Amino acid sequence: MEFKKHVQVRKEKFGMVIFETLKEKVFVTNSTGADIVERLKEKKTPDTIITELALEYITEPSAIVDDVNCFIEKLIQHEVLTK
Repeated sequence: MEFKKHVQVRKEKFGMVIFETLKEKVFVTNSTGADIVERLKEKKTPDTIITELALEYITEPSAIVDDVNCFIEKLIQHEVLTK
């Protein structure tokens, strides 16, 4: 997975801003969303992201798997991320 060519990502105090420059769409995430985006930028798989976040947030992977996958799917649906 990778961000499309015309997508810019900027880290902010509150999380992250994702800007799709062709269609001028802006998406704002909180700090958890920013953690997912950072790992996607590093070309990590969803399974790896889930494992790392579970360790970081001291929780079971099963507790966050649906949220992480849903977030990634929304990025794909909004055409900022490709599979």
